[in-house]
Amino acid sequence: MKPISRSFSRILLLHLGRLSDAVFALPACVAVRERFPEARITAFTTSWGGELFALSGAVSDIWPVEGAQPADVMRPWNVWEVFRAMREFRRRQYELAIDFWPLGETILLALAARVPARLAALSPEGFAGLFFNVWRVPDDPRQHRVDRYLNALRALGIPPTVRAPALRTDPVADERFEQWLRARGIEAGELLVGLSPEADPGAAVWPPERFLDLAYRLAHHFRVRLIDVSRRGWGRARAPKGTLSLRTRSLRELASALARCALMVSGDAGPGHLAAALGVPTLMLGCARTRRPLGAEHRYVERDALAACSVERVFEIASEMLGRSRTAALFRS
Repeated sequence: MKPISRSFSRILLLHLGRLSDAVFALPACVAVRERFPEARITAFTTSWGGELFALSGAVSDIWPVEGAQPADVMRPWNVWEVFRAMREFRRRQYELAIDFWPLGETILLALAARVPARLAALSPEGFAGLFFNVWRVPDDPRQHRVDRYLNALRALGIPPTVRAPALRTDPVADERFEQWLRARGIEAGELLVGLSPEADPGAAVWPPERFLDLAYRLAHHFRVRLIDVSRRGWGRARAPKGTLSLRTRSLRELASALARCALMVSGDAGPGHLAAALGVPTLMLGCARTRRPLGAEHRYVERDALAACSVERVFEIASEMLGRSRTAALFRS
């Protein structure tokens, strides 16, 4: 089958995956916008995914589902919202649906909205593939998730363009975060290092006590201020003195906080991938090669090697990255 060469004026992007996978979809979303610059592109996604796609500038509007996880879509308070989306999308007469995370809910949504062309950006499981009618190149799970998304767009005659996810922050959220820092006595030139020990399901987790040991070493040797962006944290009594704890429900605010950091150390989860997309040097612990942060400024420890990875080795890598980050900041100033 040949790629579709026609133009589309109304496109529906469906993504109910986790934040990390939404980050991986950013280059594909930007490529779709570049190919169809005048199209109305709507993203049906989780609340955090909606903020992410809005910051990318690649979509025209967002239809968010309350919650930040895929399972949230079928919670009682969201069922009516999904049915309302079905009716509205049918009224708008979308011509193409791209499903980045094929689920029963998103497949049903595209069918109920009567979208004539339906493309699965990842290979659906079982018989679900019968509900997609746009040819795509064979999906190779051994490739990076970014490349799998970009390869799917070949069915629309869209060649891969920029490969690394890239994102900008919201200036209003930036200013709010700076005010938050000033209220806590943080000066403008003080270096921040972001930490998030959490990992997505299925990813390897570095022991929390090793993360804590690393935090103390960074605070002691570099005199940096640590900012804990994990959901649960380690508790005030255990964290190094002066550690800032950020608990936000807004992705815009999280993005502004991460963008302010000179280094991010995280597990294989949304905050780490978000930081990498913002251009923050990111050290990711426990990710597979197919989910590693893209870009020469980032480093990672593979999942299979994480258990044997010592605090000394991670501190060595982090120190090298932090040194480069400080040097780059001096040249920028």
